[in-house]
Amino acid sequence: GGGRTEALYAETMNQKLSAFDSKQRGDSEYASEDQMVLSYSPFATHLNHVKDEPVLIVGCPRAMNAARQQGFKKAMHLSEYTRRHDTMNPFSKAGCEKDDQVLGDGKERWNENFQAILVYTDPSDFFEALQVLTDVLLSSRPGEVEYERNHRIPIVFSNPDLLWKTQYANARFGQGAFRLSLEACYKARMQAMGIDEDEIKSRLEDFVQFGKPHHAQFYHARESVLRQADNLGCSVSHFYMVGDNPRSDIKGAVKMNEVSKHKGLVNWSGMLVRTGVWRDGDDTMGATDVHNNVVEVIDTVLKKHQDEID
Repeated sequence: GGGRTEALYAETMNQKLSAFDSKQRGDSEYASEDQMVLSYSPFATHLNHVKDEPVLIVGCPRAMNAARQQGFKKAMHLSEYTRRHDTMNPFSKAGCEKDDQVLGDGKERWNENFQAILVYTDPSDFFEALQVLTDVLLSSRPGEVEYERNHRIPIVFSNPDLLWKTQYANARFGQGAFRLSLEACYKARMQAMGIDEDEIKSRLEDFVQFGKPHHAQFYHARESVLRQADNLGCSVSHFYMVGDNPRSDIKGAVKMNEVSKHKGLVNWSGMLVRTGVWRDGDDTMGATDVHNNVVEVIDTVLKKHQDEID
């Protein structure tokens, strides 16, 4: 989602689709806000218990708009937190120039008391996020107490993808790479502090994962589609997950199909496309079909269900 709200993402998609509209319908709405399911969309329904609590937001600046729109009333962005405590990052402008500064006499206040960390997108400053999130996970008042044994808060990630596709020829590291890096640094820091291994293992369980292929993401998408169908006065006979990443898109669809079969619900299929991470010869992770692009998938699905459409 890139930190966009569902409404903004729908607007962006409509602009892109209009460029390929042969009928040139101008500002027609092809997709609506209700049809958008972003990696962090489930935060709105699954994290109600922290909506009235202070939470630290990680991601691009516009992620704050998404957090506020989802109802996190006391959200603070990581960049605002580090502005308040500008020497936490030794490589920031304030940190690099600390030798030239005259330190103030005022006592720094560490009263944020975050109850959760929500990672909407990859952090803009990788090092700063690694350092500061480690600090916040260890202590509610990092500048006063480095480690509080009774301080435990969850850190919630919206996307586990190690890789994702950009305009560059090859896949780039995604949010999954940041989680792996943070886990490694957090664990190493605790070991260096002499924290026992059982406590370290327990603290690493505070890392909570949303996004594909996890069930919460697919259940959220399923409910969204069913609401759309109900509004249109029709039913859903089959769910199709179209994606370019077998380890997230296809793996999630295969898992959902297994669950659906067990519960007697509508089946799922994973439709893999060649326009992203996956390359010919890679493991398809159980994809039903492989297509060159999304248009081919749509044509295939429409033909298969032509009798239902008519």
